[in-house]
Order: sequence, then C-alpha cells, then structure tokens
Amino acid sequence: MTYKQQHHHRLLLNALINPSSLVEYSAANWELLVRLARKVKLLGYLAIELKNRGLLDQIPVRLANQLRSGLIQAKKLQQLTHWELNRISWALQGMDIPVVALKGVAYSLARLPESDGRIYADLDIMVPKDDIADVESALMKKGWVHHHKLSAYDEHYYRVWSHEIPPLVHTERETEVDIHHTISPPTSRVKINAGLLFEASVVASDSGYRILCPTDMVLHCAVNLFQNNELADDLRDLLDLHDLMLFFSKKEHDFWKKLTERANQLHLGRSLCHGIYFSRLIFQTSIPENIENDLNEKPGAISRWIMHYLVPQALLPLHPDEPSKRAMAARLLLYLRSHWIRMPIHLLLPHLAYKTYLAVFPGKAIPIQLRK
Repeated sequence: MTYKQQHHHRLLLNALINPSSLVEYSAANWELLVRLARKVKLLGYLAIELKNRGLLDQIPVRLANQLRSGLIQAKKLQQLTHWELNRISWALQGMDIPVVALKGVAYSLARLPESDGRIYADLDIMVPKDDIADVESALMKKGWVHHHKLSAYDEHYYRVWSHEIPPLVHTERETEVDIHHTISPPTSRVKINAGLLFEASVVASDSGYRILCPTDMVLHCAVNLFQNNELADDLRDLLDLHDLMLFFSKKEHDFWKKLTERANQLHLGRSLCHGIYFSRLIFQTSIPENIENDLNEKPGAISRWIMHYLVPQALLPLHPDEPSKRAMAARLLLYLRSHWIRMPIHLLLPHLAYKTYLAVFPGKAIPIQLRK
C-alpha cells in the first residue's frame, strides 16, 4: 500500500530523507519547512544533517542561522539532561540499585550519530519496581520535588495504572525527571517482564551509565510510539526508530534476527511490526523483506489497513495555515486507540468519562471510586 503525501509533508520528508536537496529549496519552501520542523522538534536534526554534509553555508544565511539556533538549543537541553543524570547517580550512590537511562539521553550515550541534534527537555530513567519507592525517597531528600500537585485520582493513576511515578524536578535546576519501572503501563494488554530488560541492559561506552541493549532500545521506541503514545506530531519518534534500526543493523550482522527473537520473547511483535511498516513507508528504511513473517504476533489485515490511513496523518505535522479536518479526526481516533490498548474497558470508560468531565469543568474534581 502507498499513501498520498500532501505538499507540506513531501517538503519535510524530502528534507529528512535527502538533506542535500535543501540547497535547491525556494525561499517559500524554506519558510514553510522551518515552521514544520520546529513543530516536530527537528530543527536541530536538520542542522546536524546539513553540517555533516558541509552544506550549512549553501543555504540562505537567515535560515542557516535559525537551524544553528535550533542546534544550540538542542545541545543546551542535552547538557542539562546529562548533568541531571550525573546528579541522580550521585544521589543514589551506595544504594546498589540499577538505573537505566531511556530515550533521548540513552540515544546520546549509545552514540547514535543523529542524536546530537535531538531535542529532549526531560530525563527518563528506569529502576526496578521494588526499588522505586526508595529511589523516590532518596531523591526527594536530595532536593527533588514533585513537578505538580496532583489530585488523588492522578496520584492513583500514576502509582497503580502507569509505568512511571509522577515526574520530579530539582528545586534549583528544574529539569524534569520521569522515573519508570517498565516500558509499558501494567494495565495494558501486553505484559512485559521488566526483569529481562534490566538483565540485558549494558553499560554505555566509558560513561558508566546503563542503557537498554540495542534490541530493547529499538523495541522500547516502537512500543512508545504504537502503544504508549497518541501519535500526534510524533514524527521525531518514528525518525528515532528509523535511525536506531539503521545504526544497530550496521554494527551487528545478525541484528535483525536478534530483534525479531527479542520481540517474540517480550510479546512485542505487534508494535515492532507497525514500526517496521511505517519506517519503510515514511522514511524508506532499508529493512530486510518479509522480516515481519518471523514475528509470532502481528496486527491483523483490517488493523493494518486502518493504521495505514490514520498514522501518517497523525504523525506528520498539520499545515500551520491550513489545518486538515481529516488529520484531526485521525488524531482523535488514534488517541482513543492508545487508551484502548493501555487500559481494560472497566478502567477505560470511567477514566475517559472523568477526563471529559474535567475538560468541561476544569478545576472541579469529584471523588470517584478507584479500582486496582
């Protein structure tokens, strides 16, 4: 199956897939491209791609400066987040608790080439569920506090239904820290053995920090996209998946075999199948043909057909001056899908009803009976 790209989508995807073509962009195309790239947090990424090719000086000066500004912002945020990881390691020293860095920081620690231009404003880490209370307590004694005061309902949501606790921030640095105990909500249909993730985690180069092993890093990215998230404006995350698969497949000759075997072991075949499909469709990722056949669990034909038409419209940014009602509808349907996957029906319906009530009557929380 193919899909018809809108003009502004072609403009952005061509820039990401073939950065060298940017030297031929007209002023009008550049103006639109910068607005789109900023929307999906990819200005720094484009700057790195052009810089690595020696092309930053071959585009209009004003636009080159905007890309350089995006790169400076990305590097500053990365610096802050890496320092936060350093401080957390200091705060937890002597506790003998494994701490695994996730997402943006992990991509940097793994030395993913494109990570230099990636914007990430918070730090994601994972610790064993049995240790999460001790970690939270230790950090709060060292100056971290909860980012927002939460209602009893939201506290319950995080503590019982979610795969992470409420975010923490340091009182001085204000960098947000998300502390996970697994990579997918425990209420979701897929039950992940987090112990396997910790067992396979590796020390990143000479940093001393732990990250997920290559296959698990790819699977986490796929799960985050196609199970945990709502996909709206998540093009950057699919680009991460594309980059991760290319990077690790070049480093390990049997990477694809290891990836499908690990997906089967962790019961993550559906998320990986979606990831492979849309990475090929949108970024033309070089992936061995029919690799999906080795997965034990795959989405059905109807599900694949529906996702084929919905996902690109949600992932890719809306035109800043001409928003599409069709794309907005796709985003709403995928928002509902993400909740359907993450929560069983007996939790989902009351949850959506409560959130709808708060949207209509903000600040008027009502006590409700919470279920495990």
